[in-house]
Amino acid sequence: MKSKILFAIITFLACAFAHADLPLSLEDILTDKGKFKLESSLTYANSERNRNQFANPIYIQTTNNTLVAVPTALGNTDSNSDVVVGTVGLRYGLTGKTDVYASASHLWRSEREFNGSGSLKNRDRQFSDVSLGVSHTFMQDGKNPALIGFAETTVYEKSQGKSSSGKSWTVGATTYKAIDPVVLSFTAAYRHNLKKKIADGDTFQAGNYIMLNPSVSFAANDKISLTGGVQWLNAQADKINGKKMAVRTTSTYAHAGVGFGVTRDTSLNASVRWKVSGQSSSELKLGLTHNF
Repeated sequence: MKSKILFAIITFLACAFAHADLPLSLEDILTDKGKFKLESSLTYANSERNRNQFANPIYIQTTNNTLVAVPTALGNTDSNSDVVVGTVGLRYGLTGKTDVYASASHLWRSEREFNGSGSLKNRDRQFSDVSLGVSHTFMQDGKNPALIGFAETTVYEKSQGKSSSGKSWTVGATTYKAIDPVVLSFTAAYRHNLKKKIADGDTFQAGNYIMLNPSVSFAANDKISLTGGVQWLNAQADKINGKKMAVRTTSTYAHAGVGFGVTRDTSLNASVRWKVSGQSSSELKLGLTHNF
């Protein structure tokens, strides 16, 4: 069995792709030493909130290990919002086991609200964040499952109208086992956010969160692969001046994807992610990966 579906297991949405030229091995996950890998995606998310709900943010999957938290307002309203996030990332293989990577995201949002007396429309767009990270393979898939660790920080991010640097950190690990033609994987990550200064001398602290993501990938043939799984998110409430703005929330998502190997070095993928518990939201993601 020859494929490249293992690229999928290092992502929370796990949009896999396959090739016939290389073996199903660790080499498919990391970037070759001295080589680059371009990763780009466009994610559309829709969410709906009913009146009297707390101001918990919308969490949108962007890069391999990161969710973008889009703040929402607290109020006695019904609202529906559309959010589009464009992300471009670049990986570089330092060694056969270690990658460094960077990514940047831009966000567009349109929100409609009704408060009982009238309707309101809000639109905004902003350069969302720039992140730097590193991933390292500690154990290869063999007698025991493989183990890959990663760490990431934001060198620039904008929230509550103010920009900051080094205020968000993510650490985690992925383990997987290949059982031809299936790959079973599990990813766990923790995001820690520090206080940031915002307008009028106030401080804002986004809620920390834990993510758990089991998934399975299947190579349908030498070009197409299918992926599915679930994701559990436990998020603390955002704080302003140390005061909680909502309650701690837990949510469960389901996701499914399909990948297509265009050439040896280029692949396309598409995935959908939706909530099965928690506030209503859904996402559609299209991605492109190219090695050079």
